[in-house]
Amino acid sequence: MKKITLKAIAERAGVSVATVSRALNGRGPMDEATREQILRIAEELGYAPDMAARSLVLRRTENIGFLIHALQSLSPHTFYGEILTAVERELRRHRYHLHFATVEDETLPPLIKENRVDGLILAGCDLPPVLIRSLKERRIPLVLLDNHLLGIDSVFTDNVNGAFQATAHLIRLGHRRVAFIAETLDNLSFQERFEGYRQALEAHGLPFDPELVAEGERGFEGGFVAMNSLLDRARPTAVVAANDPTAASAMRAIRARGLRIPEDIAVVGFDDDPLAVHTDPPLTTMRVFRSKMAVLAVARLLDLIQNPEQPALHIRIETQLIVRQSCGSPLTPS
Repeated sequence: MKKITLKAIAERAGVSVATVSRALNGRGPMDEATREQILRIAEELGYAPDMAARSLVLRRTENIGFLIHALQSLSPHTFYGEILTAVERELRRHRYHLHFATVEDETLPPLIKENRVDGLILAGCDLPPVLIRSLKERRIPLVLLDNHLLGIDSVFTDNVNGAFQATAHLIRLGHRRVAFIAETLDNLSFQERFEGYRQALEAHGLPFDPELVAEGERGFEGGFVAMNSLLDRARPTAVVAANDPTAASAMRAIRARGLRIPEDIAVVGFDDDPLAVHTDPPLTTMRVFRSKMAVLAVARLLDLIQNPEQPALHIRIETQLIVRQSCGSPLTPS
């Protein structure tokens, strides 16, 4: 089969060979429509770069590693599954290949030991800080996604302000006994959301009551366990859940007690997972912009690969309140 050259793509696209090269490498400024046209033509013609030769010339593998703790799921429609899909899509646009690995402790996965990647995206708060620091010491370009540590580049959600807004929304609806539940508070994101909840109570002149805080267990039953524990000792009129699966299973526990949502207990979640529109009633929640986090994390990592000696950059992404029926408030566009 005849090998497709850059010249053939350039002639088909009506641009220079240098422009084709920049588009395929994802390097340098270029009109986005031109880049997309070149990538489409290259795919139609069946262009396949000589990756071994490119690696020798560029001294790069053009592989990016994606690390996540084994506690988290990468299944479709899960929080990190959606992030992984968005990261892979964005890397493909820049002609990079994605390799992912799960870790359970401080042990380095083979893709790092064998120097098979040019950089790393480390996703989630469960990765051991010791492991993250050891990777940083190896001088591998890396970006934390949905996590942050001092001195390491990161892209993460503004959890504190998001939980503040969720709690404040319930307080504005007239609630004075607002509870907070989580699978666990042994997680940076959930800790920050708890802090936002506490700050909202204080800002609105409401006392913090530890009886209105409950932890459950890891996984989809966490909210069910936490809500039952809460209802055994207290009766809130509203609940802020640390994430949507926790909120969904908490709603099941509320109904099992013969209580109505939102008439007896209003519920607000966090993340705006796909399940949020399928709960009964549909869940009010804080939307987290996963694709935006992924795009910014990839952009920052590729910048670090090109220019590694840069001070750490921390990118905080705001959330958005999405009002549905579970909080008893008039609906807003979602």
